[in-house]
Amino acid sequence: VRSNFKIIIFGFVFTFFSCVGQSFFIGLFNSDIRQELNITHGEFGAIYGIATLCSSLTLIWLGKKIDDLRLVNYSFIVVIFLGFAALFFSFVNGLIFLAIGIFFLRLSGQGLMAHTASVAISRFFDRSRGKALSYAWVGMSFGEFLLPMLIVYFLTFIYWRDLWQSFALIIILLLPIFTYLTIKEISIFSREKKDKNNFNKNVDTIKS
Repeated sequence: VRSNFKIIIFGFVFTFFSCVGQSFFIGLFNSDIRQELNITHGEFGAIYGIATLCSSLTLIWLGKKIDDLRLVNYSFIVVIFLGFAALFFSFVNGLIFLAIGIFFLRLSGQGLMAHTASVAISRFFDRSRGKALSYAWVGMSFGEFLLPMLIVYFLTFIYWRDLWQSFALIIILLLPIFTYLTIKEISIFSREKKDKNNFNKNVDTIKS
């Protein structure tokens, strides 16, 4: 069914882009950031841990807002937030801004992008919820496979700040359009389409 397929693709893409806020992705820039900001492994780790904890606590409040807004509107906000976070991170020039940048990335990417995908699919699917979630979360596995290779390659000839600005541009230009096309007609309380053949069989069984 078309609506079922669209929301699975939506979940796949959102979990893929949630990689932008995942530890493995940010860690690819660890060396460049520490060298440019002149900080140690310990300082970076402490900042990262504090920012991650704060983002987790904030997610408790922001995550529940998905129950109050239309799914497409909530998704737009999350996408714009992730694009802003990537852009902000490209300009970090000190410990305070690094902490804020990591906080934004962890909250918008690892937190809200993955949260939105999971909640949308869990609410939409009933009979095949587990299968749908497993398909959607392949997006993150695909990101974990593909992105490290690409980033390591690009870092050989592209400045790391320019890469983050490119991420922001891709997210802000492409994801809102994709979001609108896939879930504009899907509410957070939608349900997967039933199999008409099975439905008819059940009706005949009841009648007999």
